[in-house]
Amino acid sequence: MISASISYKLHNIKYISIYVVSPIFAEKLNKLKGYEIVFICDDSGSMKAPLGDVTNPLGPQKTRWDELKETVSIVVDLASVFDPDGIDVYFLNRESMVNVRKSSELENIFAVEPEGSTPIVPVLRQVLREKRNQIYERKLLILEERTTTGFDLAQGSSQVA
Repeated sequence: MISASISYKLHNIKYISIYVVSPIFAEKLNKLKGYEIVFICDDSGSMKAPLGDVTNPLGPQKTRWDELKETVSIVVDLASVFDPDGIDVYFLNRESMVNVRKSSELENIFAVEPEGSTPIVPVLRQVLREKRNQIYERKLLILEERTTTGFDLAQGSSQVA
């Protein structure tokens, strides 16, 4: 039987090689041990916009949503090594997913096109409310991923997170 520490190291090595993480950066990632990791993702309609950088002019142009999917997938795979109960992924306009341990668990939710407004403040409050008890036991790391003008068209006001 493989011990927990050996299993952890093997899992860690797997993702380090998949994502070509340098040994120095891998060592820095170890500082995430002991954190409750939460991702807040912008799934508003503005995420359908194409990225400004066109890397393949002959192929389909990537959108902000495509970039978000890639980023969150990598972060979930790497960070789940350090957060034993998995990463919690919250969205602005859809249900959250908790205890995500592999990026493949997010494929269905990211298959749905983004739409809606950008209500970051209510979602941030929800995360803090739901994680209140865990904050006393572990450090809370909230990663917010969005690209917006800061103007919420649905509410007609600017929100500062």
